[in-house]
Amino acid sequence: MTTLLPFLVAGLTTGSVYGIAGLGLVLTYKTSRLFNFAHGALATIAAFLFYTLHVQHQVPWPLAALICVLVAGPVLGLVFELVGRMISDRSLPVRVAGTVGILLVVQAVISLVYGTAETRKVPPFLGTHVLRVANTSITQDKIIIWIIGAAATLALFLVFRHTRQGLAMQAVVDDVDLLNCAGTSPVRVRRLAWVIGVSFAALSGVLLAPLITLDGVTLTLLAVQAFGAAAIGRFSNLPATYLGGLLIGVGGALCSKYFTTGLLAGIPTALPFLVLFVVLLVSPRSRLGERAMPLSRSAAQWRFPLPFQLAGGAGVLVLLLLVPEFAGLHLTDWTLFLTSTILFLSLGLLVRSSGQVSLCHVGFTAIGAAAFSHLTVGHGLPWFFALLLSALVAVPIGAILAIPAIRLSGLYLALATLGFGILLAYMFYTQDYMFGSIGAGLTEPRPRLGGLDLESDRGYYYLVLVFTVVVTAITVVLVHSRLGRLLRALADSPTGLASSGTSTNVTRVLVFCISAFLAAASGALAGSAVSTVTADSYQPLTSLLYFSLIVISLGGEPWYALLAAAGLTLIPSYVSGDNIATYLQLVFGVAALLLAVTPPSLRSVPAVVQRTAERLGRQPLTRRPRAHGARTGADARSSASAAASTRPKVAVGTLAVRGLGVRFGGLVAVDGVSFEARTGQITGLIGPNGAGKTTTLNACSGVLRPTSGKISFDGHDISRRGQAVRARLGIGRTFQQMELFDSMTVRENVALGAEGNFAGANPLSHFLSSSGQRSLIRQSAEEAIRLCELDEVAESLAGTLSTGLRRRVELARGLAGPFRVLLLDEPSSGLDRAETSRFGETLQRVVRDRGIGIVLVEHDMALVNEICDHIHVLDFGKPVFDGTPDEVMASPLVRAAYLGGDAVETVTRQPVGEVVS
Repeated sequence: MTTLLPFLVAGLTTGSVYGIAGLGLVLTYKTSRLFNFAHGALATIAAFLFYTLHVQHQVPWPLAALICVLVAGPVLGLVFELVGRMISDRSLPVRVAGTVGILLVVQAVISLVYGTAETRKVPPFLGTHVLRVANTSITQDKIIIWIIGAAATLALFLVFRHTRQGLAMQAVVDDVDLLNCAGTSPVRVRRLAWVIGVSFAALSGVLLAPLITLDGVTLTLLAVQAFGAAAIGRFSNLPATYLGGLLIGVGGALCSKYFTTGLLAGIPTALPFLVLFVVLLVSPRSRLGERAMPLSRSAAQWRFPLPFQLAGGAGVLVLLLLVPEFAGLHLTDWTLFLTSTILFLSLGLLVRSSGQVSLCHVGFTAIGAAAFSHLTVGHGLPWFFALLLSALVAVPIGAILAIPAIRLSGLYLALATLGFGILLAYMFYTQDYMFGSIGAGLTEPRPRLGGLDLESDRGYYYLVLVFTVVVTAITVVLVHSRLGRLLRALADSPTGLASSGTSTNVTRVLVFCISAFLAAASGALAGSAVSTVTADSYQPLTSLLYFSLIVISLGGEPWYALLAAAGLTLIPSYVSGDNIATYLQLVFGVAALLLAVTPPSLRSVPAVVQRTAERLGRQPLTRRPRAHGARTGADARSSASAAASTRPKVAVGTLAVRGLGVRFGGLVAVDGVSFEARTGQITGLIGPNGAGKTTTLNACSGVLRPTSGKISFDGHDISRRGQAVRARLGIGRTFQQMELFDSMTVRENVALGAEGNFAGANPLSHFLSSSGQRSLIRQSAEEAIRLCELDEVAESLAGTLSTGLRRRVELARGLAGPFRVLLLDEPSSGLDRAETSRFGETLQRVVRDRGIGIVLVEHDMALVNEICDHIHVLDFGKPVFDGTPDEVMASPLVRAAYLGGDAVETVTRQPVGEVVS
């Protein structure tokens, strides 16, 4: 025990600091749902500010600490609260880029102000008195750090549990609107949380300052170890977070005693990230669920007309062909520009096409470079074969990284990839099968192919140019293929895509594997360009720079990749001067932050530029909304009827629900619900708000798994089947909160209702489609568009439409698919009475002509009474009555539970075709 005590002391000290930093991180995340990737940078600011005040300017340490924690901390907290409020409705990649941009800015400023050559140390300031315990020396400052950590945790826990402000902080997470109605400002509550959380980060930086040599990158990484502590606390539990920090600190210290050689020697440093990655892999989804945040609808995505793009591409290709004639000493940098283009195309497939966040792409390039060297130099494989194999090595690793994308996606995927990248660097870079422990570097040969001069800088440049052109062409084709459409839909609404029958898990695995393959290939090609590579060339935080560049770059594929690659390689090559790379990091970080806080409406190409380009290009690719008026009258109804009649009747089927129960923790949302929905009829499901109607549909469609009961379709139990599987069996769905693909046109949205089913779960079907399939998809989409009277807005982006039109688009997507039963969740919400009347006619028509079945959740009782064949009533999650519309309306029980007694007398059954004033 005495031999372990020194390690326990050291581990408890650093673990207390990690726990304090984790408390601040969890507090801000709990109250704002914005995960602050710059949390470590805040600790860095406080540590260097303390160093400046106390060491450089001889300010007494108590005053210096107070300034850092109680002045700088709250000021930074107010700034971050403002930034968080400005970016709260942005897409996940943009939100992540905003805080990552701050991290890059802080690192760059610290490097520019303090330099990188000087060694900076802060002497112990909390006391150096030594206590002897079991022959182990414990200094006074370590004991004080323990006390500070425990006291801070206890104080924050008590504030949350027993004070008005603490209760408000919990309420702002659960229901912002309700808190606002109670007279408490959510902004003020979040502002207080940010002030406290950032002050905790500042405190951790001050406490860390005397424990390490001050360096912007190292200190940021140390503070990022709070991510592991937060993961142990499930990103919500404050005491568990502090305990997690202690466990990580003690575990790392003990590992440093027992693991000193081989792969395990990297565990002490990598332990927090290993914990982070494992927790994200094994934690139940319910424990790490992200609360849905209101996001702004996608802005119209405009591209220059095709002639301009083709002309621009030809001009860029001519320039690249001429590069060896003028590049001179910069030729190798131009080669690296080409390899970086491949890298950013691979990252763009994840970030820009599918809306996922990867913060470990530098790790893929390291894997490709290391594998390529070992395969060529170590094993003597032919150059081109080794290049292919080195890229393939990264594919199973990409598939592994897709696991958190499948289970969690969103923010937790970003954290998992960041943890994996750092874990890879700390544990695997020094292994013999990567860069080795001595750091001598790996030789990266160039190819020999007959009489071609490929070993020279000029010959190798042209070889890489050929690879880049091929990869660019493949990527452009891929983005415009079925897989590209699936990726765009995945970015907008994974739930909506799954409701069309596409296995989103397969889609995610495919894009991760393709991205990893291309990134590893770019790493191998770049390695041959510079001849020798070392582990220092692949620092894990470089992935954050890559991510920021891919987010801030303009244009579609391949333009964003070319711009990002130029910023990474060509500007540093031609702009001479000290610290040019640091200045560029500063610029890129500021750009990422500005992009995040700028409203989407201000980021679009000016209208005058769009009109001029389209006029000159004579091929308008802009998808602006046309007039939003729907056709009415006999012509529209005749066209819709014709569209409905062209589809054959579906096979007879029944959706049967028996004893359905759904629980959320201790809350019973649905209890003992049973009903049948047959094809050829409309089944109503009504009840007051909170009755469990949407939860019932979620369980029927596979969005959530029931706690008890049985759901069957055509006599087969589907209770354990996923959403996409049920969609392929014939169960379609619309949603109360619409799940449209806002960055895609109405026509593309509707077509995916049919195409998603063809993609299914077969990886090859995600890529390939037959001419017969394409013809059927077009036909089904056109019929559904006419049926829902969407012809006038077919080329408009779904994100630009009114609520009523969006409801019709979602219905059309369901009608385009081969579904036999449609689950419609408040489909008339947002429609006026005239639109509701036509909507009811449409539902009756498709049931009559196609024979499909509909389960309708609806609050418009006039609509329900007119079109439903049978109605089931729920109250507090339990079934209370079922019968025909007349029986339901006559039931005193329904009056009391749903319609409010005498209120039922005011509801009259109006013909659907009439307008009720």
